[in-house]
Amino acid sequence: MKHSILSVSLLLGALINIPGAVLAQDAAASDENSSAAKTYNFRHKENLNSIQPFFTTAYASGKHAVSTLSGATIQELKDTIINFVVNPAGLNVAVVHKNKKNNSALDIYNATTALNMFSFNTKKYGQPTSAVYMPDARQLAVAAGGKIYFFETKKYLPIGEIDCNGFVPQMMVTSPNGYYLAAINGKKVVVYNIEEKKVRWQTEEDDPINDIAFSPNTSDFAVLTSDGVLYIYNTRTFDMRKMVDNLGEGLAVDFNFDGKYVAVATSPNVVTLVNLVRDTEREYYEMPIGGVADLTFITDSHRNTLLATAMANNVEVRRLPNLEPFYSQLIQEEVDRQMEEWMRKMPDETMEEYQARVNQESLNKRRRLLEDEISTNFAGDFLSGQTMSFGSYDRNNGVLALTFDAMPSIFLNVPEEDVLSFSDPSLIKFSEVQYGILPDDTFEIVYARVENTATGKTYIYDNLLRESMDFMNSDDISIELLQQQQMEEMKLQELREQVVEEAKQQDVISDHTNISVNSKVVPDYDANGNKILNYEVNFTYEVEPEFSAQEDFKPGKYHVDESGAASAMLKIVKQAFEGDMNQYLKEGKKLKINLVGTADATPIVNGIAYDGAYGEIEDEPVYLNDQLTTLSVTKKGGIKENPQLALVRALGVQDFLEKNVEGLDKMNKDYRYDVKVSEGKGSEFRRITATFTFVDAF
Repeated sequence: MKHSILSVSLLLGALINIPGAVLAQDAAASDENSSAAKTYNFRHKENLNSIQPFFTTAYASGKHAVSTLSGATIQELKDTIINFVVNPAGLNVAVVHKNKKNNSALDIYNATTALNMFSFNTKKYGQPTSAVYMPDARQLAVAAGGKIYFFETKKYLPIGEIDCNGFVPQMMVTSPNGYYLAAINGKKVVVYNIEEKKVRWQTEEDDPINDIAFSPNTSDFAVLTSDGVLYIYNTRTFDMRKMVDNLGEGLAVDFNFDGKYVAVATSPNVVTLVNLVRDTEREYYEMPIGGVADLTFITDSHRNTLLATAMANNVEVRRLPNLEPFYSQLIQEEVDRQMEEWMRKMPDETMEEYQARVNQESLNKRRRLLEDEISTNFAGDFLSGQTMSFGSYDRNNGVLALTFDAMPSIFLNVPEEDVLSFSDPSLIKFSEVQYGILPDDTFEIVYARVENTATGKTYIYDNLLRESMDFMNSDDISIELLQQQQMEEMKLQELREQVVEEAKQQDVISDHTNISVNSKVVPDYDANGNKILNYEVNFTYEVEPEFSAQEDFKPGKYHVDESGAASAMLKIVKQAFEGDMNQYLKEGKKLKINLVGTADATPIVNGIAYDGAYGEIEDEPVYLNDQLTTLSVTKKGGIKENPQLALVRALGVQDFLEKNVEGLDKMNKDYRYDVKVSEGKGSEFRRITATFTFVDAF
């Protein structure tokens, strides 16, 4: 079996073939309870000029070599390296280099064997200037000869191109959602719509651009100029959201994993950490070795945040244990999750009852209630860490200000005759405190009972009716569309019950198998910034453990017709798509299909024969326990490990869909494979899930 570096690391429990990565992880893990920003240094053979993240480690390049985090050489060249990029699945590294005659070339090397897997045809396409992989590892983009060429990453055959109209990309990055490819040269930056192969946005700054980066959720695009200014653009409109200055020479920039912070190399000897929601809050890290050229965020195996900085002939890895969570983002995600549950029609609820319960007024009220409830949960006992003091008293309005160290003041309605009794802050007690979140990601009190124990009197602070937190609210879905979706889900549930009953009568499954079907409307934006609504439908099942071997996959089995539960579930999919849901199967419309195949942890001792039903699977990009990697399954090699078994179970679903669901062939389908290998052993961990997202469905 052929693995990428990541799949080996996950299967063996450590990155054993990346020297130095384990050292960094183990060192970070040993200090897990420490609040200190520990640093670890790795020496390299030559001075470094670039660093690229990969999972819990990174690769770095100097003038002539690409190395692992610890300095072990992946590939050494006689030519000068212009830039390099790591395949997101970890399989290989693309290197753009220039020889003594000043001619450039591009070669792709296997990340573990250093073998040259592909050489770019300069005679056909021209001399390359930069390259970048798409985030799903399925395409490579190469800038050369006045164009950007796109190649699939199995055999590196050309599949598309963009005419740059005289612009020469010297550096390129792609957005995490796969919408955009951004390129820079000098003072100019151009952002391309990848799907439509056209310019989405461009601008020219006053000073040379040293670096660019997309935030993890692609909501922001950062442009760093040599005069130390960071421009943050909203990727929906590409209007400037904010400008952060006083960043020295502005050498390099990277977002942390939730987009709240950026790290900026502000000089060859200093790295600055900037809180983007309060950009005056900064930390400065001295780099005595000097020569800082590039930086990137990575994580360790415990998901702690690390900052890797390439400088001189050294990579410094620094733990950043004190980064604040992005509270607004976390609160919004939890609000959205709970709102989604609340908006679902209950099993015993009639449509009339649902329409009475879920309306625009109740939606707004429920969201507001959840915002405060969840903000309060995240804030915890925030007040206990504050020092409270008495502010001024507004005699005209009868309000006394109570001030705090790191929280906005609250204004308490206090009669003038009571004011003098507020003499000692230690005698003031708070109860029933509720918090809200502000646009700068800090908490404020929105409700509290305040007792002055000197007099025994209690005063109520109530700001629950403050202005709505629009900065946090999700995009609205119309009540009419929500009701339409619920009507369709009712039909899906009726279809599910019908198919399940038939399967039970035929002894395919029993009451011990539970097939679930649910749907939702998901607000989104397309690559042109237009608001769209996606329709997501999920099908999955669970079988009680003691009946899994009878009603689901037996050990080593992967064809869907060998699982009663999977067969019944896919029969529901077929009838749904050929019935009421056929309205969404439109010519050329995009359909994202996420297939999850699972396997338990029981070792495969002697191997399982693969009959080739789904073709020869070579270096297929998959998400193994949520991390992108590649897997291969061939007739000759068979199935030797659980991730392979889980993958072919997912491919079995794709095979069924392509052969049996009428109308699916006319859509623009994008399959993603998720492979889950549980830590537990047993047949209950062998199952499949299929999620269909109809993009811009309404």
